[in-house]
Amino acid sequence: MTTNNETESKSRPSFLYAATPYLGALLEAWHELRINRGRIMLSLVSVAAAVWAMTTVIALGNILTSSQDAVTAQSTGVAGTVTLTAGAGNSDSEEGGNFGDGGFSGDGSAGTMADSFGSFGGEGTGGNGPDDLSVINPDGSINDAFSAATHRLVETTHANLWSRVRMQPATPEQNMDDCAPDDYECFSPGTPELIAADPGWFDIYARTIVQGRRLEDADGQRLMNPVVINDQFYESLGNPALADHPTFRLKETGNTTFTVVGVYKSLGSWDAPSIVTHYDSFLNAGYEGQVGEPQLLVATPEESAKENQKALHNIFQAELGPSWKVNTSLSEKDTQISQEMNNTITTALGIIGGIVIALGALGLLTVSIVTIGHRVREIGIRRAMGASAGRIFISVFLESIVATTVAGVVGVIASIITVKQLPLDKMLALPLETGAVAYPVTAAVIGVLVATFVGALAGIIPATIAVRVKPIDAIRF
Repeated sequence: MTTNNETESKSRPSFLYAATPYLGALLEAWHELRINRGRIMLSLVSVAAAVWAMTTVIALGNILTSSQDAVTAQSTGVAGTVTLTAGAGNSDSEEGGNFGDGGFSGDGSAGTMADSFGSFGGEGTGGNGPDDLSVINPDGSINDAFSAATHRLVETTHANLWSRVRMQPATPEQNMDDCAPDDYECFSPGTPELIAADPGWFDIYARTIVQGRRLEDADGQRLMNPVVINDQFYESLGNPALADHPTFRLKETGNTTFTVVGVYKSLGSWDAPSIVTHYDSFLNAGYEGQVGEPQLLVATPEESAKENQKALHNIFQAELGPSWKVNTSLSEKDTQISQEMNNTITTALGIIGGIVIALGALGLLTVSIVTIGHRVREIGIRRAMGASAGRIFISVFLESIVATTVAGVVGVIASIITVKQLPLDKMLALPLETGAVAYPVTAAVIGVLVATFVGALAGIIPATIAVRVKPIDAIRF
């Protein structure tokens, strides 16, 4: 009986024997390229330049599409995010809520900024009524019906990524002179927005932390009141070192001191200063002013987002009761527009790259034909020594393929360096670092394959001419 090792040892020589002609042809093609590199170098440079241009265009198109998705997420949340807005009202007046594109109820209008603010500190028993959003009991404890309903919903649905949100104006102490003492609707230039949220807010809105850290679950119970601010507000504070634990106070929260623990990147130079504090810290901060309606953001799978939107609405409405009215909106990725933009850019510039590649292939074809004319004696001698027509064809054919493949690899490497060195985020004013976006593998593969295909086309004619060379031609040459 023969063992497995003996079987492998017998099969190994047969495999090497079968692969030897192909490996030999590749080595022979490479040596011929080295010998004739002076003749074909310019043609290969044009092919490499064309591959560089084409792959760079494809890569930039893919990166810009991915960046556009990230920018959309920073504005409306990641695709599949369901926003549940709880306000005063009778849920029986419009059963099932509004599941339209806008996500608003009633006549579909969004309303004014002032309309979106409610009272925070009225009479009642902890926010259980339609006109009472206060959550501080006389004994100092918090009784927030919205938060209680949120935690029950999260426990019921096993949601992994969620955040409560309230957005309201805030006036730092150094900016108090900009507005009248009791004018809570005064939004002077540079007045920051105070966002009460949970740690999941940063992932839902794809915020990039540039210094320090993001909020943590335990921050809601810390007396230091940790906050994460955007770089616009960070500059207004004088860019203090976070290691020094910079603090500030707001007009609306009295003696409450906030400590900066992190800085995130703004959406752009036009973005307003923002302060993000933990939702529980906000409830304890004693905010005196008009606060935004409470919202619950829940990230759901994109493929089942619409079904989840309806289910979350029904669950949340049932948890809050009839004295609250829940409206929903859904963040969806506009895949069609992104694909159309990417396809338009890729097609238009790909045609230009294809023309350049065609010119490079034409130059390579011309040089290859001229080179074959100078190699008649060599090919005739090889035919006289017994080289078959197929061997001659494969040898000359592979020379062109190997040359253009190497040129394609060089073009792809140059494209990767170009894309990674371009400051696209600054050139296009994108609110994210495009350097973190990986170079598309598709672009690299397409570049090498196109170069190889061009080499195959450019190698057929010279290989056919070489096959027609006879041994007698070596004497006549």
